[in-house]
Formats: sequence, C-alpha cells, structure tokens
Amino acid sequence: MQYIVEGASNIRQFKVPRFKDFEVADVFDYNSARYGQGLYTYSKIIVLLSTRKGKFTIPGATAIIDGKPMHSNAVKIAVKPGVPGMHNIDPDDIDTEEESVLYPGDDIKDKIEKNLFLRVETSKTTCYVGEPLMVVYKAYSRLNANSQVVKRPSLTGFSVMEMVDAYDGRPDIERLNGRSYYTNLVRKVQLFPLQEGVYTLDPAEIESVVHFIKTDDPAGKRDGSLFNRNTRPLFPSAINHRTILRTEPKTITVKPLPTANQPADFGGAVGQFTLTVNVPDAPIHQGDLVKIQVVISGSGNLSLLTPPAIKWPKGVDTAEPAVKENVNKYVFPLSGSKTFEYSFAAPDTGDYIIPAVHLPYYDPADNKYKTATSDSITLHVLPGLQRADTGLVAPSHQISSIKPHYFWFAGVVLVIIASITYQVISLRKAKKKAIAKATPPAPVEEAPSPEKIISELLTGARQALQNHQQQAFYREVQDALWKVVATNWQVLPSRLNKYHITQLLREKQVPAETIRHFSAILDECEWALYTPGQSVSSMESLMGKTEGVLLQLLEIRS
Repeated sequence: MQYIVEGASNIRQFKVPRFKDFEVADVFDYNSARYGQGLYTYSKIIVLLSTRKGKFTIPGATAIIDGKPMHSNAVKIAVKPGVPGMHNIDPDDIDTEEESVLYPGDDIKDKIEKNLFLRVETSKTTCYVGEPLMVVYKAYSRLNANSQVVKRPSLTGFSVMEMVDAYDGRPDIERLNGRSYYTNLVRKVQLFPLQEGVYTLDPAEIESVVHFIKTDDPAGKRDGSLFNRNTRPLFPSAINHRTILRTEPKTITVKPLPTANQPADFGGAVGQFTLTVNVPDAPIHQGDLVKIQVVISGSGNLSLLTPPAIKWPKGVDTAEPAVKENVNKYVFPLSGSKTFEYSFAAPDTGDYIIPAVHLPYYDPADNKYKTATSDSITLHVLPGLQRADTGLVAPSHQISSIKPHYFWFAGVVLVIIASITYQVISLRKAKKKAIAKATPPAPVEEAPSPEKIISELLTGARQALQNHQQQAFYREVQDALWKVVATNWQVLPSRLNKYHITQLLREKQVPAETIRHFSAILDECEWALYTPGQSVSSMESLMGKTEGVLLQLLEIRS
C-alpha cells in the first residue's frame, strides 16, 4: 500500500490505520520528487501480506497537511488463491520505482522500449477458412505509469467471440525473456475466418504517462542509496513523459479449405464434432406436438454451424428449427454444443423412420474431411386419445318426452329469424355498392425511396445517439443491417449470421468492398457491446458508415 501526499510543504501526525486482515511486513517513507517553493511528494509505503482469501477494505490514513486535518480514501481489494508457480517470481524483480529512476546517462526512450510495450500473440498465423484461432493483446510494464486504451484493434474479415466478460485494470505477473513484468489484458478473442485471404490485424494503441524520477547522483545507481530505507533519500526532480504504444503488425494467412474429397453436402463445419438426434421418451399419439432435437457437440466453429440436412418421413411437415447454443467461450478452441429443435404435429398412426443424419466437417488436426453420423430413429405414433363426453347431448328418453306442438312452434321461429337475417344482409350489400360508386378510387402510393427506408430503419439508432445510450445505439445499428438483408433476400432468422450472410452477398454479386464494410460494422458493434465506453464521435462516424452500406444494399436489390 502506498499513501501519497502531493504538493505539500508541511506534513505532521501522519497515522496509518490498523490492518486487521493482513500482516505488516515493512513500513518506510519515500520522498519522490521536489517541486518549486519547497513543495514535494511524500509517500508512506506499507508492505502487506495477506493471510487468507476474500474481499477486504484497506482503510485510509490521516495526517495534518499544511495545518489542515485530511483523510485519504479507502480501497477495496480481493485476495484470490495463489497461482501455481507464482511463488517462483521474486517481487523484487519488478521494482517499478527503481526502474523509473533516470540516472546520469540514461535515455528515456531506451528505458521505455525495454520496460513498457505492447504485444499481440496469436495461436497460429496460417489457418483455413472457419478454423478458429486465438488472438491476445497484452500490455507489459516494469515502470511507474498510468495507461489507457485509445484504439481498440479492428478484426475485419473474422467472426469474433470475446473470451473474457470484461476488461479491467488488474495486472497479472508474467515472465518474458527472463524478466518479470506486470501485464494487463487489452483484448482476448477467438476468431473464425470468414473467407480466404491475407489479413493484417490492426494494432492496439495505448497512451501512457510514465512517472520518471531524475537524479544527478550516480552513486544511487550503484548502491541503491536513492531508495535505501535506512537513510533519508535525496530530492530528485520528477518527469512525466507521455508516450503512445502500438502493437507490431501481425499477418494472418487464411487458406481455402481443400476441394479434394470435399463432401457434396459440406456446409463449412471446421473442428471435431459428434452428432446425436433426441426424441421424446413419452409415447407419441396422433396429433401430439412432437419436438426432435439435433445436437452437434464438440469443438470448433460451433457458432457458425447451420442445421444438417434431414430426410423427413412423408407426412412430417416441420418449420425452421429453434437454435440454442451452450458453449464455453473461455476455452480455446470454442467447445460445447449447438441444438436445433424441430416441432411438428404427429401424423397418422404407424411407424415413421428418420434416417441417420450426417454432418460433414473438416478436421484441421488430421487434415482431412470426416462425417459425424447419428443413429436412425423410429417414431411409433399411437392412435389419438378419446375425448371425454362433454354432456351436451341430451339422453334419448328426454328427447322422446318433448310434446309435438313444441317442435311446430320452434320451426315457425326459425323461419322468422331466417327471413330477418336475409333482409339485413341484402340491405348491407346495397349500401356497400352505393358507397363504392360514390367513393373515388384511392391514389396509388409510390414505393418509399431508399433514403426514406434508411431513415426509418435508423430512427431508433439516432434516438439512442442523441440520448448517449451506447448499447441501445449499437443494437439498433445491428438490427437495421439484419432487417435489410432479411427483407431484400428473404433470409430466415435462423440463417442471420455473418458466415451465411457474407456467402449470400457474394452469391448475389454484391461488391467485395460493400461486404467488407458490412462485416466491419457488425464487428465494431460486437466489440462496442462487450466493451462500452465509445465516444460520441465514433458513434456518429459509425452511423455515417451504416447509412452508406444500407444505401448500397438497397440500390443493389432495386
């Protein structure tokens, strides 16, 4: 813990709290910088050892500063179980204060290059279309610095799945090239390439302010006296250096899937999969609602899979299936299951056979095509259940006891009612004809222009932008893109995903540039929904891009 007083000339009665949940390993003072007029920064540094895991509050300290009593803020922390192997890392290997000292002859640029940088790591640099790969952006630091992300990497050309729920500022410790660093996760994703080509991943950018301490005493570098806890340190000058860090370009080569031995019904599945068909355990009667599940399990591009072809028995009429995913996004490659549930009314009685269902897929580990196959299923439909007597029909002895003149009276009443009904219907028809002759034909409305359609589609997005409702804005933009595609080319809801839509747009000869912009907007929306905090200017820029893409799609259709 470090309690810091900045810009004070007189500090008295500095009192630290009692740390009941921790052991105090060491306490020392540190005067880190001198400002003009006798003002300097003072720090009270306390090394704490946690005795148990849990959530705790570190209390604030009190002091009289320039004659005024003041109290620092409290801090909440969470103590987690130890990481296996972490005890092998010596905390003294990451002395950010020592690394941030500029001794005579030291160069700021060289200090930053060695101790503060960004890296992008990929599980592979060459893969097939649909084959998952993992990309991790990290910041490494051994300096006393404050940093913030100023540009998030764009991942155009890929379907993206985030591997973390949220990005925070809590650092981990990692060894790289024999040195220990504090690391912060900038982004960690699984990518699924949508088409072949060579892609360069955009860099991540971080703006950092490094707090250097410059001293003219070369002896401190040799014997560490500048930070010697048993002697009063010197008063070096402070330098705050601002810098922009970027990741090096990373190129991914996406190869087309082999055409040799590719099954005719191959639908783009890449990974390792199994296939099962589940039917109800309860007896099935004629007319019952039957639900059959086709479950694809395994690892790979599960989120892009479409329903396998099923040869339904004659008399079985199904609609588009309901789709449910149960995946573990935290592991690589993506694993879990995807379920397609079909519903239909049981046909006539008898046995109905659903042949084995096949899912061809490409296994990149074995570099060959394989087929996951289910067992064939026999549905035995029983006769429908008899409905209970409603009791609406009178017993025969009651009917026979009714006197004959009541039947004659009922007949007369029915004739009168029929005559009145006929006259009412005739009068209504005559009135409708008169109105039709007197009313001129309604003018034919012209079809709305593409600009008007776009304006209506993006009404919700504009409203969200005005109200600074970021998540609502990005969802409205996504909905507008999907609605145009679904309406123009009659795409079923179950097939509204980037993999199939980009294929469809290529089949419809939509320009490659339009498809690229379409995918880029969807990627930006996905990223923004996972990591809120976009500026108004970036949202306005995305609105303009969306209007352009929508106009191009509507003009192509017309």
